[in-house]
Amino acid sequence: MKYSFIQQAFTGPVDVVGDIHGEIAALEQLIGVLGYDRHGRHPEQRKLIFVGDLCDRGQDSIAVIKRIKQLVDQGYAQCVIGNHELNLLTNTLREGNGWFFGSPHQDDIQSFESIRASATDRQWILDFLNSLPVALESDQLRVVHACWHQPSIDQLHSSSFSSLGEAYDYFVQRTALDLQTLGINALIQKEQLRYQHQFKDPAASLPLLPHLAEKELREQMQNPVRVITSGAEKIALEPIYAGGRWRMIDRVPWWDSYTDQIPVVTGHYWRNFKTTEEKTGLFESIDALQWYGQQKNVFCVDYSVDKRYLDRQQGVAFRHRLGALRFPENILSFEDGTQYSVQRF
Repeated sequence: MKYSFIQQAFTGPVDVVGDIHGEIAALEQLIGVLGYDRHGRHPEQRKLIFVGDLCDRGQDSIAVIKRIKQLVDQGYAQCVIGNHELNLLTNTLREGNGWFFGSPHQDDIQSFESIRASATDRQWILDFLNSLPVALESDQLRVVHACWHQPSIDQLHSSSFSSLGEAYDYFVQRTALDLQTLGINALIQKEQLRYQHQFKDPAASLPLLPHLAEKELREQMQNPVRVITSGAEKIALEPIYAGGRWRMIDRVPWWDSYTDQIPVVTGHYWRNFKTTEEKTGLFESIDALQWYGQQKNVFCVDYSVDKRYLDRQQGVAFRHRLGALRFPENILSFEDGTQYSVQRF
């Protein structure tokens, strides 16, 4: 049976919810604030769409995924795969997913105090995640976790893979063959061995490693599943520490070249309400309530609720919230009840 990578999005009014990252209390509070009952029904027949990254770093990823599964199974919600779910599906150890694989593991050396998954939990979670698309699309709206990259969308749409994992493995193996053909594997290994004890040290000072950079770039951009779930990237000017390790590639503001008229809502990019002077990265010049991109029709609804684990560790009040974009009304709502009008132009 052919896996459906791109599925039809709800066509009525929707509430697109940002990255949740195991914050079950914030999710339940937001659902209530938006007017849904405990079953997921809305008096105005609205539906929920989740942009992925349901898990990791927060206290109870299992409860979040179970809640989303309930809403999806009953037809009240849709959800796309995020890069954190993809890590579970591809057996990839990353910072924050020790709740699933067992912690501490090689990339999850700090404690997130997350509820651990049992063997039974792991199986139903994988079954559910394997049923989710990488993108949702209608004539009015597109939803992906990170990047609407039309070549990648088209590549997956025309494929005949039977599962997301099968597709991912195929592109991984194809890239490995390309690297072998280039004849740089020995040079990559030499760079990795030389700096192997520094890759996970945030205080390390690494140079840009050109052959490793080429490997990382090809692994990202030649795999359409990765492009859509974690974004378009380029070789960085200098190494970047992210996700608990040093990387040789950097994110690209793909929305500056997005020319289609259909709006796109994503998560992934750690948006916030900092002042212009405090902001860095891709959102340095983008207001927290602004649609952006060439057509001013791309919106990120991830307001960094995954950083609440830091607030807990430091014993301070939560500095980040879980939000949802009410579409087509262009109202941004948070779990604390605050609302903002969002302007596209």
